[in-house]
Amino acid sequence: MKKLALTFSMLMIATLTFAQWEDNYYTITFEDPSMFFHINIDTINHPNNSWHIGPPTKTVFTSANSLPNVIVTDLDNSYPPSDTSVFIIKNVADGGGFEWPHTAILAGYYYVNSDTLTDFGSIEFSPDNGITWIDMINDTVLIDSTSSMYWYWNWFGTPIPVLTGNSNGWQQFGVNLAPLGHFYNVTNGDTILYRFTFVSDSLQTNKDGLMFDDLHFEDWVEGVEEFQAYNLISISPNPATTHLTINCKEATANSSVQIFNYNGQTLYTNRNFTGKDIDISTFNNGIYLLKYSTNKHFEIKKFIINR
Repeated sequence: MKKLALTFSMLMIATLTFAQWEDNYYTITFEDPSMFFHINIDTINHPNNSWHIGPPTKTVFTSANSLPNVIVTDLDNSYPPSDTSVFIIKNVADGGGFEWPHTAILAGYYYVNSDTLTDFGSIEFSPDNGITWIDMINDTVLIDSTSSMYWYWNWFGTPIPVLTGNSNGWQQFGVNLAPLGHFYNVTNGDTILYRFTFVSDSLQTNKDGLMFDDLHFEDWVEGVEEFQAYNLISISPNPATTHLTINCKEATANSSVQIFNYNGQTLYTNRNFTGKDIDISTFNNGIYLLKYSTNKHFEIKKFIINR
């Protein structure tokens, strides 16, 4: 399967012909038991948990997206009233996608058949092994009172999932969570959790509930080791406000500096950089990439603007 990347990654591919992949890339299809160690159906906090893995044989839910198995709110019967059911997917950040940040994807397929608004599902993300939980459908993470850092739904053109009412078949979803990595200081080796919940009210509606299939996870970046191997520069302050100072370890002629935003747009270019402050007062709060190049080598640094 071809990996999709953010816009600025295409620039890196064109420039870094020597780049290597750091990679964490897999799909839980619910057919392969060797992948079940990622899954925890939480029966401790929710003893009546209705999530089950297997082939659905219900009124509306009759087949998987990829045959034969799904994870579903009861394999055979309508979902129960007055119930909260939870399962958690556990990952370890080990591909650099959060730390860079570059690509940290959660994707998959869902099928919902429920009483609209009163019975519903949710998808949450924890960057710190369950201490902090973010509602991926409804929450916004604030940097300050005037600006926000968003995760990126619409990966491969899919909308934010609507986990209530009737989806009328399998629907695809995908989100890139990489921008949250810097905000929550996610580093390689940290435990990342995804929590999937279905909540029902006290009315029995005799509907099928919610099911998921082919949950897909990516955590990767291109050539991070090569980007920083030469240790050509340091930048300060970081986080920055109005100016950024570049300290060159070895000043050379014909050095250049470029700054890109997270969408890959070039915001600043100096083809004859001699080592000085850069005015960033017109840039919005957020994560940026700075590329420093000489005749032989280059290096990319990540910095954040937070006023």
